[in-house]
Amino acid sequence: MISGYVPAEIKSRMLNILIVEDNEGDVLLVKEALREHRIEFEIKHLFDGEQALAYLNNAVISGSNAPDLVLLDLNLPKRDGWEVLQVLRRSPDLKATPVVIFSSSNAPEDLRRAAGMDSLIYIRKPSNLEEFLAIGKRIESFWLSCRPS
Repeated sequence: MISGYVPAEIKSRMLNILIVEDNEGDVLLVKEALREHRIEFEIKHLFDGEQALAYLNNAVISGSNAPDLVLLDLNLPKRDGWEVLQVLRRSPDLKATPVVIFSSSNAPEDLRRAAGMDSLIYIRKPSNLEEFLAIGKRIESFWLSCRPS
């Protein structure tokens, strides 16, 4: 758990984030981007789509550990990010969970599939550190726009 300053908008509680990403370096950079923007968070990191589906299924069954926000890579081992997203959107308990697709893909097909989906933004993985650190603000803004009042 990483603690620190909490913006007034998020004071109600810590942001519980599920990151499904097979690149450990990208996970470390996301954490740094969130710290850079003083977002208090807890992260559960899973490396593949199969782990994510099991975790989300368990969250629904147990009624706990459901993430506030999912950061989801598309190109994952075992099950891809689109499969994970389908399960999220079909689950009555998880369908409103905000999702950040975080992918290196700039394929028109991926962008088209993501366009228009509720509670979802598509962030292309940045190519430099400065751009990477700036995504913390985009994630925060997205979370604030999606969270219940």
